[in-house]
Amino acid sequence: MESGRMKAMSRVGKTLVLVAAVLLVGAAQASAWEIVRPVKLKVPYSGEPGGEMIGKVSAETRGGEVAGFLLLEKRRVEGVEWYGVRIGKRPNDKVGWIQANRAYTVDARYRIRISLANRSLTLFKDGRRVWKATVIVGAVATPTPEGLFAVHDFYRVFDDLRPWVIETTAHSEVHETYLGGPARVAIHGRHGALAVPWGIRASNGCIRTPNWALRSLRRLVPVGTPIRVG
Repeated sequence: MESGRMKAMSRVGKTLVLVAAVLLVGAAQASAWEIVRPVKLKVPYSGEPGGEMIGKVSAETRGGEVAGFLLLEKRRVEGVEWYGVRIGKRPNDKVGWIQANRAYTVDARYRIRISLANRSLTLFKDGRRVWKATVIVGAVATPTPEGLFAVHDFYRVFDDLRPWVIETTAHSEVHETYLGGPARVAIHGRHGALAVPWGIRASNGCIRTPNWALRSLRRLVPVGTPIRVG
């Protein structure tokens, strides 16, 4: 009788261990993405870990946000650790390398998924869906680029793009410039001349998004948050 009870307790213990292991794996997956933030106003970056510095990234965005760069890879070269980040330069898959001692990392609890096939934008937190919105994506002639990008900046607007423009690290693969700017792909509103039906391909590459979703993104999502488009 006592032996049977001990076996039962052993099975329960093994089950608890298995559940704990599953929860730990889930937690690791939830925090798999990291955001790199510079510790100084201007931090140099190179084209490869340990390579010559070719530019600088800022610790502050144009909209006044604390800058953040999606961490893609870590490497150690001659005893120095480097962070490979999405810096928002052309081409869209460009990686910049920052010395780890010039920055710090935070977990990216949120991520954004944009489905071109479904014309939808979904926000996730810790791997779980928060909400999903039907959006407008790039037209056939001016498609929204596919790939892994990140939130680059936020700023308030009062024109047809209102209420918020959320710049991404992606650039149009059709336009070199657009309206005097670098043709950076953005998530923004749909008003005035932009107010075509939801769920179609109609933009110059940007993602036109409902007001409520833009306000939620502005409130919840930090600069550097990963964006998967495809």
